[in-house]
Amino acid sequence: MSPTKIVVIGAGATGSFITHDLASRGFDVTVIEKGNIIGGTSGKFHGMLHSGARYAMNDVAAAKESITDNKVISDIAPFCIENTGGLFVALDSSDMAFQDRFEKGCAAAGIATEMVEPTRILKEEPFLSKDVKVAYRVPDKTINSFRFITSLLLTAKRESAKVYLNSQVINFIKDGTEVRGVKIKNNNGETKEINADLVINASGAWTSKLLNEKLGINSIDMILSAGTMAVINRRFTKSILNRLREPSDGDIIVPFFNDSIVGTTSFIIDDPDHFDIDKEDINFLHKSGSEMIPALADYPVYRYYAGVRPLIAAGDEKDSRKISRDFRIIDHSENDDINGIISIVGGKLSTSRLMARDIGDFITKKLGSGKSSSTDKIKLYWPDITKENIDEMSKSLSISKDILLEIINESSGKTYSDIYSGVIDFLYSRRLFS
Repeated sequence: MSPTKIVVIGAGATGSFITHDLASRGFDVTVIEKGNIIGGTSGKFHGMLHSGARYAMNDVAAAKESITDNKVISDIAPFCIENTGGLFVALDSSDMAFQDRFEKGCAAAGIATEMVEPTRILKEEPFLSKDVKVAYRVPDKTINSFRFITSLLLTAKRESAKVYLNSQVINFIKDGTEVRGVKIKNNNGETKEINADLVINASGAWTSKLLNEKLGINSIDMILSAGTMAVINRRFTKSILNRLREPSDGDIIVPFFNDSIVGTTSFIIDDPDHFDIDKEDINFLHKSGSEMIPALADYPVYRYYAGVRPLIAAGDEKDSRKISRDFRIIDHSENDDINGIISIVGGKLSTSRLMARDIGDFITKKLGSGKSSSTDKIKLYWPDITKENIDEMSKSLSISKDILLEIINESSGKTYSDIYSGVIDFLYSRRLFS
């Protein structure tokens, strides 16, 4: 009996991990991505692998998920991680008022914290504001999403998955109320039909748009929250800095490679493909970052960008900061009387493995076949390319030598939203996977 054929739409962190999870269970998986690696939300965030401490005060479920995957991803993909650690710092009395809630929230979520006295932390982080009243150390880390997602796709490919980048879903193959696959078109204008027993919509911020335009499904109520980040061309700290307060605008500074990424703002948008960044947001971030690191005020913002958070609407709540970062699996046979398609919405890169595991378990139960998930134990593949083995590596991965080298070299110094990098044009002009 041939394995069940599954198509995954979207190769961000969630879709790529789903592809790996399902392929490792023995399913015949094909993933479709309309752009390139980290072309969507997974390439436009602050680079933080959350410990969950940021959510501990008002979203314990998301906090627990974050610390779980923080540990697992660090173990299976150490080549993607810098173990910076994180600091939550109180600079004034209003920050200090959150001490008790922060400690209790982290304890409830199973997140280790250590309170550090100001004199000690200022020796470790001399650029930190001298106004610091107290600091808590948490296990935040940074993650290189280019390496991470590339390694997920390479691992899935070794597990016999098929990967199509720069290929957009232009329609679904339907038989009455049954979805039987997808029709895709690549950047060269070539079209292809891919039959499937099941389609998984993991397109993140584009989930509702895709379903509505192609299938007339409008039952998923999502809020698209865009977050702006400002990049300063200097690294000031060893650790990620967070203000000790509920998640708010301008309360994070992430040291990434030699830069500092100051984030974030939050504003609601209608279309993930068309929205503007308010220049006032950049000025606000620069000023807010300078409150934590005064020396930052002397350095200009040399780059900025925005990513779109795909959040699940919660009743009448419109404040995106108060909406849970949890995720949901939606079977459209139950919600919309359309069989053969499932959507997964919400979540974030820091919980992508759990999302993949849960939807894999859901599918295995629904289909009555497939193995249990083992992605918490499978070390992700990252090739060590040398002149001696590149031919063998290229052949085993079915990727041309020049593109394979570009992938490895680019990911060694990739920073977020480097959209003008030469390799992007290089990769867009070629079919990366087949």
